[in-house]
Amino acid sequence: MADDTVRSKGLRDWVRTLWRRRLIVLSFALVLPALVFAFSMQQPVVYGATARVIVENSSTTFNAAAGQNLGDKLPDDRQVATLASFVVTPEVANRVNEALGTDTSFRTYHRETVTATPDSAANVINVSATQPTAEQARDLANAFAQQFVEWRRSTQQNLIDEAIDVINGQLADADPGTQSFADLNDRLSQLSVLRALSTGGVEVGDLAQAPQSPGSPRPLRNSVLAFIAGLVLGVGVALLVDALDVKVHSVAEIEALTDIPVIATIPPLSKSRDGISMLSDSRGAVAEAYRFLRTNIDLANFSHDVRSLLITSPLPQQGKSTTVANLALVMLRAGKRVAVVEGDLRRPTLHSQFRVPNQQGVTSVIAGTASVNEAAHHLRLRESGATVTTLSESHATPQTLQAARGVGEDGSLELTLLTSGPLPPNPGEMVASAQLASLVDDLEKDADYVLVDAPPLLAVGDATALASIVDGVIIVVRLGQTTREMLRHVEDFVSRVPARRMGIVVTGVSRAAGGETYRYNAYLD
Repeated sequence: MADDTVRSKGLRDWVRTLWRRRLIVLSFALVLPALVFAFSMQQPVVYGATARVIVENSSTTFNAAAGQNLGDKLPDDRQVATLASFVVTPEVANRVNEALGTDTSFRTYHRETVTATPDSAANVINVSATQPTAEQARDLANAFAQQFVEWRRSTQQNLIDEAIDVINGQLADADPGTQSFADLNDRLSQLSVLRALSTGGVEVGDLAQAPQSPGSPRPLRNSVLAFIAGLVLGVGVALLVDALDVKVHSVAEIEALTDIPVIATIPPLSKSRDGISMLSDSRGAVAEAYRFLRTNIDLANFSHDVRSLLITSPLPQQGKSTTVANLALVMLRAGKRVAVVEGDLRRPTLHSQFRVPNQQGVTSVIAGTASVNEAAHHLRLRESGATVTTLSESHATPQTLQAARGVGEDGSLELTLLTSGPLPPNPGEMVASAQLASLVDDLEKDADYVLVDAPPLLAVGDATALASIVDGVIIVVRLGQTTREMLRHVEDFVSRVPARRMGIVVTGVSRAAGGETYRYNAYLD
């Protein structure tokens, strides 16, 4: 088994993964913005305005009793943040209500409409307000800024008034004409001047202007942000889903997980009537892929020791019977003599694909009720795909068996087909019988290749029994249906059977998941 540890992914691998999971990415990238846009359009229109309050040098303060000047200093970030926390307070809110003639509660202001935030780059407090109209937002922001400045000024003036009252009380007790009385008068004069010049350390630096557009909702901006978020989220979910997916979705994954060579990649089949692309579209990409498979088989069989091939798959519906039919015809087109044997005695399909009766076949030969020549169908197939005709009736002569020579004189493809015949009650015993081995040997005498369509190897054990009577084994797997565990079983199967492992045929390969073999097929389109 090839090393199945997680290999590092290149850019191409990531792109392939996202392309494979594109529906997830697109769902998040389109649905989320649509929901956000619809939600935004339902929201009420709100305008926002901001006034700027400058925090100045700390006002000179005095210790009224000692008369000590504590000096001036620049405000730090902590002081600016402290002042910002007092902008939206019940007292300032009451002042705003009086100034605007409103009766809004402080709780409404504090929780819904007004915020005060310090500017980290300057000694500035941004006072922002939101309202249903631009004018209301402007007036409310300016009112809070102005009333905060007034409150701050009046608060500091009240402190100075208290100091003045203390000095006046001391003057009443002092003797006029004394030095102490004179000093108290000087302090009183200083406090009076300070009161007149006091600004509270804050000043409205920039009044709010009426905004030209609402602050919310902003559906276009929100949708763009939601698209970016949805795209990132979609990519993340897509990668997570892909990491949890146990199925293989590219030829490169199969090549990394198994030592069995991939000898062909088959594009998705067109909706032809009979599913045999070599008949319905002999010049298409699918037909060319089967020609590539035939070439690889010939190269692997350079010594011509492989005369019979078992074609199976891990599970049903992976394209093994279709591969048998198309490979047989492409070999006939190359001038090979080909016989096809239905080895699936449980759910046979070849008689349906070639549209022939199934009254006699493999089971008839094994049971001894008919010879190989009598049970075989000798078909003349035309590439038009319109009709399938028989060279003879079910009772063929020994000479008609020799007709499977590939291309007839009229350009038709002449094939020997042995269908299943009546379904037996013991298919497992029949496929392991010596009579079936003898049947394959008889067909090998007059054919270059005998193709045996086997049941799925994971469904029943018939494929293992059939592999003991053929020379080579081809495994057909379909992308999107095959898991890593199935590939392990495939490798275990080919390692146990005596037949030579010819390789893996991968069906349902799109160009995004294909390997080098499929890129050539694009030339035909």
